[in-house]
Amino acid sequence: MTIGASNETPIVTTFASFSGPYKGIMSGAPYFATYVEDLEQEPFDAMDLVERIAWRMTGGAETITDPESLKNKFEEEIGGLQMLCDQFQNRVSTLERQLNEEKREYTQKLQRLHEKNSEAIDKMKKLKDTMQNVSTKVVYLGDQLESVDQPRSRAHDAFQLMQHFDEFLSDQPLNSMIFTDPDKLLESADLVQKLYSISQELNKEKFAAVQARIAQRYQVVERLLIDEFARSQRDEKKMAEVAKVLSEFKGYSHCVDRYVEFLCATVHPRNDGDILADCLHLCRTQQPRITAIFPSPHTVMQKLVLNLFTGKMKEHIYAKLRDCKESEDHEQYLKDLAASYSSTLKMCTELEKLHVSPDSAFLATLTKSIFDRFGKNKFEIFLTFVVKGTFSTYCKEELSYLNQQCGHILAKFYESKKHVKKQIGGGLQELKRDVAARLMNVETYGGETFLSEDVAISVLQETKNAFNRAAQLCEPEELPQHVENVVDVLLKYLYSEHLDYAVETGLAGISLAEPKTEPPPYFFAVVSQCTTIVLLLVKQYDDSIFPIIKNSIVEQMVAKKWQQSLRSLEQKMNLGLERQLNSIVGYSRYLLSEQKKADFRPESQQIDLGISQQCKMVGRFLSIQMNHMERGCDGENIETLQADLATRLYKVMLAHIQQFSYNSAGAMNLMCDVRELRNIVCSWSVGEAAAQWESLLALTNLLVVLPDNLTDAAQSPLLSNVDRALIQDFIKLRVDFKNLKNVRAY
Repeated sequence: MTIGASNETPIVTTFASFSGPYKGIMSGAPYFATYVEDLEQEPFDAMDLVERIAWRMTGGAETITDPESLKNKFEEEIGGLQMLCDQFQNRVSTLERQLNEEKREYTQKLQRLHEKNSEAIDKMKKLKDTMQNVSTKVVYLGDQLESVDQPRSRAHDAFQLMQHFDEFLSDQPLNSMIFTDPDKLLESADLVQKLYSISQELNKEKFAAVQARIAQRYQVVERLLIDEFARSQRDEKKMAEVAKVLSEFKGYSHCVDRYVEFLCATVHPRNDGDILADCLHLCRTQQPRITAIFPSPHTVMQKLVLNLFTGKMKEHIYAKLRDCKESEDHEQYLKDLAASYSSTLKMCTELEKLHVSPDSAFLATLTKSIFDRFGKNKFEIFLTFVVKGTFSTYCKEELSYLNQQCGHILAKFYESKKHVKKQIGGGLQELKRDVAARLMNVETYGGETFLSEDVAISVLQETKNAFNRAAQLCEPEELPQHVENVVDVLLKYLYSEHLDYAVETGLAGISLAEPKTEPPPYFFAVVSQCTTIVLLLVKQYDDSIFPIIKNSIVEQMVAKKWQQSLRSLEQKMNLGLERQLNSIVGYSRYLLSEQKKADFRPESQQIDLGISQQCKMVGRFLSIQMNHMERGCDGENIETLQADLATRLYKVMLAHIQQFSYNSAGAMNLMCDVRELRNIVCSWSVGEAAAQWESLLALTNLLVVLPDNLTDAAQSPLLSNVDRALIQDFIKLRVDFKNLKNVRAY
């Protein structure tokens, strides 16, 4: 009985129509469509299938009221499954038999094809052997025919030459068709050329008349060939035929010259004046045409390039340089000279790709002919006076322009600052400066450093351009010396006239005496800007100078000049920083000197934990100086300066404390001052100097503690590295020192 249908419905109505999986079953009961879907689920789960069947048999009921009926239904289902399994097994067996049969037939077919292929390969081998035999016989036969035909052809050509030579021997006009038919010009030219060559070897006294007649015909044919070549400008094939015949005539070179002149005449300067690009374009476009027309294209291409270089290009470059000279624009002259030379080199590189000449030095020689010393003809002599040469005077022109331009840059900068440069250092000026320093009358120019990165960049850019032009335009043997001269100009203006002057001016603004007015921190700004510019200088040396002078005769000399300049600048900056630190320490000492003995031995024993006014002034002054120092220096430099300053201030403060004696209230005031300065100093990168200030604070504590605690305070770990004598000296500063017992124990 079918599950989910009436009890009278059979499980399988018929299997007669079965032709595919489950077809017979589904044709008898729509329920089996769902049944088949359950069987085909992936992955297949038998327990799940049983649960589904049971659920459909019971109609989804949760309790079974008739177990016997359910058992019968399951038995019917199992019987149906068994029948379905048998049916499918029969179908599988049938398909396997069909597959085996087809496989056997396919194997037999492949075997037959393999045998046919082997037969075809054997036939191909036999055919190849036959063709080789035939080709060998054909080549042999061809050689035999050629050996027979060549003597006949030469004999025939000789016979024709003798016949036409007879025509020239006779006094009659030439009436052969080869001479009278204009369409046979090429054949006539070939014949006349051969006759002319033969006639030149004959006895001139005996055959003078025929030689003259053949020579006259030779000239006529040559002129006709040149005219024919000129008329056939649009027919490359015809031009090639004429050029091939004409190449045996004396007038061939004249024909080539006319053709090259015609091509050069087509080059006209464009609006942008880039005639070199036009010349290169002409060579690129005409090379295939020249190769197709002329029997020796390299000769024609060489002629074309030679005419372009010595004609259009040379005139264009000279005119451009002459205009710059007439307008006295030295900068534009140097730029145009370098640009023209660079463009010419690029053009030569592209022409080398076209293989315009088998001579590797051909293009280099042409380039040198343009930019090297001029020749002796009138036009070139005129240009020599106007342009003054190119390579021959380039170095002089470059140095003159560079001096003028760098001087103008610096003059414009100082003019913008409304500053007139002063003579600094040496003799009377140095004496005046020392006197002014001692009188505390130094000139600071309102904090102006007289340094400018823009000025440095402008000077470096000018010299960089000069180095680039030198690498292009100088002869190899002249280049190192010229580079050394440019370096001298760079050091003169950027180092001597700008950096060194600014540092010297900054040094002059630092007081050498004990200042009683707050010293300005301007020198730190000088150090900062100077360091930045020096880095730019070093970069240019590494990028532009050293690659040129490396392994040259001037390398050591240039390096020595460079190092001496930088070392001198560094020494002056160190001197300035030393003086600046001295002024900071001196002014701090001056501020502290305003404190009196009464400040540390007040009559009132009321303790005031405030910081003294002098200490506040020192702290404010140090903060200002430190802000400028941190902006002007960095890295290890700032650490070294701060550590040095901290040590000097420690010594100043130690000497200052030892000038007075202290009661309890005064000692507390002193301790507040020392703690404040200690906090300021320890906020810097001071390293070991911080321990000195910690010990100073511990020493100050000896003036504060009660007599009973003095022993413990003197044995503090902070005083472990302090000299016992110094500890004893500090204890003696107490006003109650004479009342202390066992004072030597400390």
